Amino acid sequence: MRKSTLKSFLLPLLILTVVFVSCKDDSYLTTPVPVKGVSFVEEFDTVTAAYARGWRYINVSAQKGTGFWNQGGLNDPNVTGFHAPIPFAPYSSKGTYPGFIAADFTSTSGGAVTISNWVVSPVTLMQNGDKVVFYTRTYLFPITGDSTDFANRLQVRINKSESLNVGSEDDPGDFSTNILDINPFYKESTSLNPDPTAYPARWTRFEATVNGLNGPTKGRFAFRYYTEEAGNAGRATLVAIDSVAFISK
Repeated sequence: MRKSTLKSFLLPLLILTVVFVSCKDDSYLTTPVPVKGVSFVEEFDTVTAAYARGWRYINVSAQKGTGFWNQGGLNDPNVTGFHAPIPFAPYSSKGTYPGFIAADFTSTSGGAVTISNWVVSPVTLMQNGDKVVFYTRTYLFPITGDSTDFANRLQVRINKSESLNVGSEDDPGDFSTNILDINPFYKESTSLNPDPTAYPARWTRFEATVNGLNGPTKGRFAFRYYTEEAGNAGRATLVAIDSVAFISK
């Protein structure tokens, strides 16, 4: 009698338990856990200090020249290259030395070939929606009665791996995803005829959004000074970069 009574009590309880478990929200099993990335700011106050933090500078231009990513700073006697000293101040500084990073048309020794000169970030945990915010500008090269930038171009690209393969010339290597292209149509600006669609001649804020990833990824982003038909008989003067912020969402 007690056995049958116990069975009649346990059976509804078992059914209720099964129904309760089956109704439980188990979406967490298929929903990716949010990944907290690491935001950071790079002022490039010194090129050497940025290198120590994991930044890399790689020139794969056609007919590679003597130019490289120089330390920029107003009237800095240590700067060598196209404009020594580079004749403008940095956008901002958080250190004891106010600097920025810059490269120019001497990235190539050719007359009118492809410049592909890279500033590559440290390995960074990235996910879609992250932001790369930075300031950049060019320089109007003085010529008789006018000054011009001869048309510059800069890309922001991401690499879904930790490699430093930036390809060569027109090939971007593992940095196959382009998330920003500044002045892709090579608009040229002069002091007499300034063009607002050309590469800015004053420090200007740009923002690029990470996309194309399947999920949180350890990879790299990079700035590519990419100008075709450039050199001492072609396009390009100089591009400068300062106050780079990687903002993880």
